[in-house]
Amino acid sequence: MKKTLFVLTLLCMSIMVYAQDDEEHLTFKGIPINGTRNSFVAKLKQKGFVFYSSDNGACILKGRFASYEDCDIYVKSLNDRDLVYAVSVFFPSCETWSAIESNYISLKQMLTTKYGNPVDCEEIFQNRHADDDQTKFTLLCMDRCKYHTTFKTEKGSIILSIANKSFNEGMVTLSYFDATNHQKSMSEAIEDL
Repeated sequence: MKKTLFVLTLLCMSIMVYAQDDEEHLTFKGIPINGTRNSFVAKLKQKGFVFYSSDNGACILKGRFASYEDCDIYVKSLNDRDLVYAVSVFFPSCETWSAIESNYISLKQMLTTKYGNPVDCEEIFQNRHADDDQTKFTLLCMDRCKYHTTFKTEKGSIILSIANKSFNEGMVTLSYFDATNHQKSMSEAIEDL
């Protein structure tokens, strides 16, 4: 009887520790950004994402995210420890500034509703007189605009940005960085220096 009670107590304690560990991590689609790349990818597959490929320590999946179809989801992990620390969403590319900006503003409003006011926001062009769609799009394609908004929580940070995909396409990106595991990745990188 004592042995059974002891085993049950250990089981309950391990479940509580596991639950507390996941509570300390930022989530993506309700999934804590933690654990191995394969286990995280398996959980995303259960949510309807489809595995696409692997690239430089990241697994790429495709699917619907925040009402946008055909998004690419990059799951990033530490190569030597196989620990997920970040997830990035690459929204479908656009060929006009107004389409990209509309996506960015919509996502920014949703993120503000969920996470509160951003801690940092920079939305500028190198040419401050850029006032038409074509000029803004051209500056984006030439890497001459900075559009990003950062949200912080106790568990990590979320960065929304606009980036050029090619010389005639731009896109919105959204990255989730788990504070605990991102710090582990940075510590290991610093040790290399």
